[in-house]
Amino acid sequence: MSTTVTEAGGRTSAARRDHRRYWRLLLAAAAPVAGLTLAVTSALTPYGLGDDDDSAAVAAIAAHRGAVEANMWLGVLFVTTLVPGAIAVLWVCRRRNPTLTAVAGTVVLLGFLSSAGNTNTDLLVLAGLDKGVAPGTLATLSGAMNGMAVVSVALLPMLIAITLGRILLGVLLWRARVAPRWMAAALVAAPFVEFVNVTGGNAQPAIGWALTGVGFASATVALLRMRDDEFDLPPLPA
Repeated sequence: MSTTVTEAGGRTSAARRDHRRYWRLLLAAAAPVAGLTLAVTSALTPYGLGDDDDSAAVAAIAAHRGAVEANMWLGVLFVTTLVPGAIAVLWVCRRRNPTLTAVAGTVVLLGFLSSAGNTNTDLLVLAGLDKGVAPGTLATLSGAMNGMAVVSVALLPMLIAITLGRILLGVLLWRARVAPRWMAAALVAAPFVEFVNVTGGNAQPAIGWALTGVGFASATVALLRMRDDEFDLPPLPA
């Protein structure tokens, strides 16, 4: 949609095309995707997510290649929506609680962006198995990659983001009241459900990330309710 703007002196000029609705709906759609995607990949992962037995992980991947390949494709969806989803949450809260938005945003965005430095050893194992590399060799390589200092450095901000960061975002959503508060409570509960794993296996991590998707969907609710003028300023005149 384009409009005309009346300037001082009675002159009019054409405004640039207004794409605020596009960006608002795009963020609304992206908000819950990463959390829900990781819930699915956690459930599909054939080995324990907290296990340190590389040999057992390689054997599980070899026995369930289809599930791991599906996870690789879902991982693309996760990576491309993780940061936009966080931005959506921060965007709908920023005017209601600027300080907490700044704090939570710094923790979460830094951590989520640092995840790009984490290694995907499942992909390494899949490729190695396809080329006939011995499982023992793949287990050694996988362990060596995970033990590199650069991986540990990249992993730390991500761990902070998915623990403290999710709690901060949940508290932010609770205070901002942009959506039903039970959705904010789901996000606060998510890291506790994931990491206080009393049942063992991957069920609780999957549930934790499903709760994360529900919490991030608070932004979806807020953005769909929002008018374009609430979402952002209109474009400047051409």
